[in-house]
Amino acid sequence: MNNLFSRLKTLIAVLAAVLCILPLNDLSAQDKIVMPGENGKKAAIDFEYFPSRQHAFVWRNWSVADKHRLAEVMATSVENIEKLAVSMGLSRKQEIEPEWATTYGYITVLRRNWHLLPYDQLTLLLGMGREELKYRLIEDDFLYEKLGSVKPQCEPLRYVEPDEDMQRRTEQFARDVAPLIKEAYDLDDKRFGFMREFDKVKKSKKRADSQSQHEGFELRMIFPYFADYGDPLLDEELKSYPEELFRRLSEAGVNGVWLHSVLRMMVLPEGGFPGDEKALDRIEGLKRLVARAGKYGVKIYLYLNEPRALHKDYFDGNAAREALAGPEFQGLRSFCTSKPEVLSWISNSMENLFSEVEGLGGVFTITASENYTSCASRPYAHSHCPLCKDRPYTDIIVDVNTAIEQGVHRGNPDAKVIVWDWGWPDDKCEEIISRLPKSCWFMAVSEWGKPIERGGVKSHIGEYSLSAVGPGPRALRNWEFARKAGLKTLAKVQVNATWEMAAVPSVPVLDLVAQHAENLSGQDVNGVMLSWSLGGYPSENLKLFQSFRRGDTADDAVVRLAHSEYGDKAAAKVREAWRVCSEGFTNFPFQMRMLYSGPQHWGPSNPFYTRPTGYPATFVVNIPYDDVYYWKTIYPMEVWLDLMDKSADGFGEGAKLLREALQEVDCKHRKALEMELGRMLAVYNHLKSGAEQGRFFDARNRYLKATSDEERAECKATMRKALEVNKQIIADHLQIVVRDSSIGYESSSQYFYVPADLVEAYASVCYAERWLNDLK
Repeated sequence: MNNLFSRLKTLIAVLAAVLCILPLNDLSAQDKIVMPGENGKKAAIDFEYFPSRQHAFVWRNWSVADKHRLAEVMATSVENIEKLAVSMGLSRKQEIEPEWATTYGYITVLRRNWHLLPYDQLTLLLGMGREELKYRLIEDDFLYEKLGSVKPQCEPLRYVEPDEDMQRRTEQFARDVAPLIKEAYDLDDKRFGFMREFDKVKKSKKRADSQSQHEGFELRMIFPYFADYGDPLLDEELKSYPEELFRRLSEAGVNGVWLHSVLRMMVLPEGGFPGDEKALDRIEGLKRLVARAGKYGVKIYLYLNEPRALHKDYFDGNAAREALAGPEFQGLRSFCTSKPEVLSWISNSMENLFSEVEGLGGVFTITASENYTSCASRPYAHSHCPLCKDRPYTDIIVDVNTAIEQGVHRGNPDAKVIVWDWGWPDDKCEEIISRLPKSCWFMAVSEWGKPIERGGVKSHIGEYSLSAVGPGPRALRNWEFARKAGLKTLAKVQVNATWEMAAVPSVPVLDLVAQHAENLSGQDVNGVMLSWSLGGYPSENLKLFQSFRRGDTADDAVVRLAHSEYGDKAAAKVREAWRVCSEGFTNFPFQMRMLYSGPQHWGPSNPFYTRPTGYPATFVVNIPYDDVYYWKTIYPMEVWLDLMDKSADGFGEGAKLLREALQEVDCKHRKALEMELGRMLAVYNHLKSGAEQGRFFDARNRYLKATSDEERAECKATMRKALEVNKQIIADHLQIVVRDSSIGYESSSQYFYVPADLVEAYASVCYAERWLNDLK
């Protein structure tokens, strides 16, 4: 018996050791699920300004994850986690907003640990299984692409007792962050605090049904500012869509709200077609949402990008599914829409949905881009599909939109079906538009194709833009095709924010917004879609669109808005501030790569790296790294820097005027003006910091290749000045961010940064200054 007891004790000890080495996920069937980029060999970034990787992990998660969870991830004690935190100047006490552990905050948590943890520890930190995280990486608005389409190689992170060298580095780090650390954790407005604005339903200033008699655009649709892009309809409380948000959007002139949808998640499985066991629960959630919005005269619309391709494993070995499949592309296979049963499934699914959810407003479609859908959505698939390769592209696009329209209108004849030309080749548009069902509405991005010249560099607008006022030639041409075909028309615009600047709720360039509204009012456009996933805040920019009437001039509308929002005493200076911001923003170095990969969204939070990271800036607004030559795109380096400076300077001049206005504003409007000043300064800081980062990384790269002392000296001087300027920007920006939780937030990316990240960036500048001093 004693021998048996001894052997059991030994076995338990071995199992305990294994549990300390392997995360719990590895011990389940979940380890069979292969994650995107898993087992990659690209080394993670060594954040050299931190004492060690374990210090970086504790620092980056101290404000977003409970220390008990951090200890579990590192397989150590809470006391050891606290010891690491305190050694860097952090308080033992944590205040964690609950949203970080939900779908509102998980992307920010995931991103800040992407270079620190392997998947097994990431899932443990996030409280997600591998299957759920894999789904979200693929389906949550291109999340894996936003993370760079590569998972850096990370060894499991385990606690190591700091040695003498690590202690010395920790002491230096603590000295670096000391000037800012208290302010970063003493927040006037905790993260996600902006959501509290919508907790209570206030009294409306006007009746919701008054919007039905709007004198301007018939349809005014937007995406809710902080909606969960993943699966919000399963939330019993529909927290992504609070009632107060609908009230305020209605007051700002909005009468439609759209949400992302995946058709297979809204239906039950049928034959070889996919479905989801929670589909009926989502439909019930959609019914509640339609009812909530309807109280304020707002209709709900679904974004459709269908039929979504699935992983090839879904089809393999199943005859019913194989019979529906199209070509394989990047591990996915489509549902081939040249097969009548696929179009029938789409149409019948839409009919059932619109029959079941009474009052659902409609849909808008993207059929040639975004996800892999029909064979026409990917040139490779179109050319390799036995059924589609000999069919015209236009036939396939028309078929999909027709199937959707027929199903929607069988279910609800009053619903709107909006067909968007996103991704259609220019030479195919006229034929597609002419063949669409006559009940469809047609939508085009207003500013697309508009020619611009900035810094002597000529180009065209090929994405959303505030800095270039539409409409452009493509939209004008395609709207005319639609009118000839008997279709109503919509302009896709952004009036709050674009990928030029996504880190504030609305960019204060009211003159540009007003000019766009005036231009559209003369185009006989029936409606506007006011935002993509960014730009849904119920702002004064939206109010301007609501107040604009045919016959108004842009200047009249802006002056009227300044008086109504900030009172007669401050109105003149506010109006002039908007003008100089608008004028400055027309210098923005617009180009697709800059929009999606530039430093302007992370702004002062982007660390300074003394060594090239080897990582390209991620596509679709996430991590800029130090990829300065990708940021500048088509512009010569000096031209790009000059344009960034000029863009920033407009907001700097505007902020000076708002400071003067604060000396004159009445008490009623003071708080709103202070908020406007903070956001104007935030845009300045983001743009100016981006320029200084560009100067530093360009000079660093040139220094590493320099062959003369003179060139090295010039590079060092440039780097030193950039560090000096950015150090002050970080300190100034932190004062703004702690008072306004909306800054740095965008719904599909969540928080680009939190206050602690600004302090981390400050530490990176301090480290870079010492590195620079040591250079010969």
